[in-house]
Amino acid sequence: MGVKSQNRWKIRNWIFIIFLWSHPVTSQTNQNVLKLMNDIFTNYSSKVRPMISQERPLPLDVSFYLSSINEVSEVKEKLVTTGYIMLEWIDELLRWTPEDYNYTEMIFIPQNDIWKPDLVLKNGFKKFEELGGSFYYLVIHHDGSVNWWPFHVFESRCAMDISRFPFDTQTCDIKFITWSHFVEQIEITKSSNGIQYYEYEENGVWDIVDTSSEIKKEQGESEVKFTLTLQRKPLYYVMNIILPVIFLGYLNILVFVIPVDAGEKMSFSVTVFLSFAVFLTIISTLLPTSSDNTPIISMYLIIQLIYGVIALIISAFQLRLHHRNETEEIPMFWIKVVQLQRKLRCKKTRKVVVSDSNLKENEVQKIAETCDDNREVTYVWNHVSTSIDFFAFWSFLITNIIITVTMFTVSALS
Repeated sequence: MGVKSQNRWKIRNWIFIIFLWSHPVTSQTNQNVLKLMNDIFTNYSSKVRPMISQERPLPLDVSFYLSSINEVSEVKEKLVTTGYIMLEWIDELLRWTPEDYNYTEMIFIPQNDIWKPDLVLKNGFKKFEELGGSFYYLVIHHDGSVNWWPFHVFESRCAMDISRFPFDTQTCDIKFITWSHFVEQIEITKSSNGIQYYEYEENGVWDIVDTSSEIKKEQGESEVKFTLTLQRKPLYYVMNIILPVIFLGYLNILVFVIPVDAGEKMSFSVTVFLSFAVFLTIISTLLPTSSDNTPIISMYLIIQLIYGVIALIISAFQLRLHHRNETEEIPMFWIKVVQLQRKLRCKKTRKVVVSDSNLKENEVQKIAETCDDNREVTYVWNHVSTSIDFFAFWSFLITNIIITVTMFTVSALS
């Protein structure tokens, strides 16, 4: 071996020795950890707030990691979420020097063996429950920092504004508070993490459009509030409720197309009216009982029910007029109504004649004779019922289109 090779080998050995000296290999044993725990827990009590100076508040960092939205109940006004809370604080009574225990830098302790904050869900739907459980472990670092990750299914109250159902957006809060301690003992600090996602699974009905967190200190209490802004996916309700209701609304108008002689006017109108009543019952089961927020779709159904009642009244009145004695004199009011209806129809017919050059000569002559203003016409009660159908049909159709477009446009875009 040459001189250069020997020198190179010596240099490599020295570099390796220096590296080992600056980066010692650690292998803690159970005796190291046991000695550490005996030393730090000798005079430790989980009943004492872990501050050397009890006059200072303990900073508590709280973050929320969301896994899924299990349920948003409009009827019960309840939000059910799954996730875990990440809590971080400094336990000044649990500190050690890692070099004294074979470089042991962290240990895992059951949550009930050390002091932990009494953080509870403030707006819980059922009752206050302790976070975590006896099988949860906390991580304690050598500098006294403690990490706790209690996983939980949170059931919280959420006031629902269902006025724009099913195009609504709901804002729900999940509030946590230190129940027994005042802000002078435990001060919740605003976490830089806020609301994060942990293996989040999309909800089939709701999308999360925004999240935020806020620290509140009121009446000596320290509180953290996590806010979820949820937007409903309306496709299911559009296909199964809104479109059938709109189609029924236009079926309601067809009662004025059915001739009085057919004898089906009343039964058709009653059937459509009962269909609206069924849909109103279905929607009432989906929404909470509230007098403050009336859904637009419920108002639309009420309007359609009113239309159905008016259609029933008009149909019954028409049947009464249609079966009157033909020799009975027709009042001047109804004669003017029939004349106005005849003028409107003839005006439309003349426009068709002018625009359609394919009409035969005998058809044009027949239309001209029918719409001749000088032709003497004998009015009967059948003409009156036909005129009522004409005006009722167009009045219902125009107003129904205006109401439908206005109400659902406002609901979807506001």
